[in-house]
Amino acid sequence: MLELPVSSEMWSFLLVFGLLCWGADGSVTCKNDLNAEVDWYILYKMPKMDPTSTGTEYFYIDSSGKSEELNNINNPNGVLGNTLRPLFRPIRNMEETFGFISYSDQPPGCSADQKRFGHSKGLVMVDRTGTGVWILHSTPRFPFRRDQNNFWPTSGNKNAQTFICVTFNYNQFTTIGTHLKNINAFPFEHYIPDNFHEELKTVVRWTEGPPFSPVQVEVSLLTSKGNQGFKAFAKRAHEDEEVGDLYLSIAKNIRSDVYAQTWGCQRDRSDSYCSNEFSVINVEDLLVGNQRRWTPKVDHSKWCVAKDQNKHWTCIADMNRAVSQFERFGGALCINLESVQRRFLGFARHPQICRKRPRPVCDPNSDEVNLQIIG
Repeated sequence: MLELPVSSEMWSFLLVFGLLCWGADGSVTCKNDLNAEVDWYILYKMPKMDPTSTGTEYFYIDSSGKSEELNNINNPNGVLGNTLRPLFRPIRNMEETFGFISYSDQPPGCSADQKRFGHSKGLVMVDRTGTGVWILHSTPRFPFRRDQNNFWPTSGNKNAQTFICVTFNYNQFTTIGTHLKNINAFPFEHYIPDNFHEELKTVVRWTEGPPFSPVQVEVSLLTSKGNQGFKAFAKRAHEDEEVGDLYLSIAKNIRSDVYAQTWGCQRDRSDSYCSNEFSVINVEDLLVGNQRRWTPKVDHSKWCVAKDQNKHWTCIADMNRAVSQFERFGGALCINLESVQRRFLGFARHPQICRKRPRPVCDPNSDEVNLQIIG
């Protein structure tokens, strides 16, 4: 066969083309629905409210200023499918520089030991030569499989859920690893090579977390690849509401009352915490996207937003506001950005007034199920 010489210009073209292809599909960053890299995004998946909805519609905002309602959260070429693509390979075929931790107290097929592991759900994917992502969410059994056509659990369609994805440089994952250990995250599937940060390797060893300091909550400062500021909160497990309520700790730290949305059918759900200092006020009604309205009874998300419009904090969290949740570890990732705060203040309708309210009557077939206990 005749072999034609390849010019230096052709080699340069092939090299640039290869790098562009890796940048589009191989880089470990948050991706939007067009498969373009973004510094961060937040998804608010809507509940299945009537026969015309699928339960896979979601409202999307990101670091580029994009704000829109999208369909099919389970689309392999959608926001989550594009972001998770580095995960959709057998571990033996993963790059030596790549690692991941999928953690959840409700992984596919079982539940983690509630006395040992925190009430937390998320995913870390990292390229140690560049960047990684931290996704914190509220959806049980996610990701259902490491498969681009089967990563979304159909059980997640019923109720509303939230996701936050942030792109961080590799050096930030020492702090993120420490946070995951502090909340006793249950790593149900993982691959962390030996030359990764020790803090990430410690998460997957299934040992008890480090003792907390006497403070109520550990607060870590993080900076995204795009230089956006974040705070990560990791709370202690304590039956006393003053210590065990994650949202009260957040309110005290950011020095603002907060509106809080958590699972509306949680047994022993707490009423609003009203104080002359800082209050945690439950949201009773939500208005998201194209004027879609629902109540916390069909909303499994966990988030809070500063009421003070001079304190621009919004937090996507792990915990519900309930006595049983005070006694578990958990945390939140909070973004300091006015545009996000304004959006979530708009979601929060009819905040609960500071008096006792009747408990909601809920469908017993909820997301909060108890299956085989492991760990």
